[in-house]
Amino acid sequence: MATKQVQQYCQDALRLAAREGNHAGLAFLIGEKFGSNISLLRKARQKLQFLYPRDETPADHPLNLGGRALKMSYAMTVQEHYAAPLEQVKHLESLLADFVAAIRDAFSQRDIKNYLDSSPALDICAASRGTTKAAESEAEFSADDLLSEADEILVLEDIRKLLLREGSG
Repeated sequence: MATKQVQQYCQDALRLAAREGNHAGLAFLIGEKFGSNISLLRKARQKLQFLYPRDETPADHPLNLGGRALKMSYAMTVQEHYAAPLEQVKHLESLLADFVAAIRDAFSQRDIKNYLDSSPALDICAASRGTTKAAESEAEFSADDLLSEADEILVLEDIRKLLLREGSG
């Protein structure tokens, strides 16, 4: 997806908002398009989360004890085997930055806040499991369903942090 596609989504959302209201336009733009990209970025980052030691790595961590040769070898291995996921994360981060700017240009902070405060369903978890809302309501609520709901809440909080400027609440 490119910036041109993001602009097209915004135009589609504005047309939908003119016909059916801001909530419908933002449900399409944020709930469907932006939310799915945030979810993809979160999944891509999760694949990479253990590759690099955190800042609070203990002094006796193997990378700290192995010296420069081990660190260089580790860095080369990561680059060789994880180049594609690293590039995917960089691409998605860049795309989401463009997406945030486009959404903020298309809709007011008040409209975005009102939409996010309405506890919207992103439908990203059901889509990734291949189920529909009707099928979910008929089935029992499983541990996977609970984890999916929790993940959707976290995605929604990420969206809120990205789209709402400080002091707009």
